[in-house]
Amino acid sequence: MSIDRKLLEEDILRLYREPIVGANYTNTYGEENLVNLVNKYRGLVPEEMEFMRELVVGYSQSPDLASSYVSVGVLHALGFNEQVDEAYAWAQSQDNSEQITSHFDIGKSLADHFLGD
Repeated sequence: MSIDRKLLEEDILRLYREPIVGANYTNTYGEENLVNLVNKYRGLVPEEMEFMRELVVGYSQSPDLASSYVSVGVLHALGFNEQVDEAYAWAQSQDNSEQITSHFDIGKSLADHFLGD
């Protein structure tokens, strides 16, 4: 069975955008986006999981700060520690590395708080 990558990618991108990060008190830092993305991943078949992981890894090294720190939170929640470390290494190469790594720390904290066991 092959997956519809375009459809899956659109669905994942929608979960990054909706609800808008900071638009309300229940999604001040993207906590709803993070939880929805993790739940989406957990509901996929292995081939879809791999595709989504690749997307999230790519977004974790994006200049779009909201996408990157939510992605780091998702990767952290799912136990992809190597990919989290790669995102931090990428952040160190950026001009605003302190701001990025600070937001990555927020993403990881959100994952621990909202998705920790």
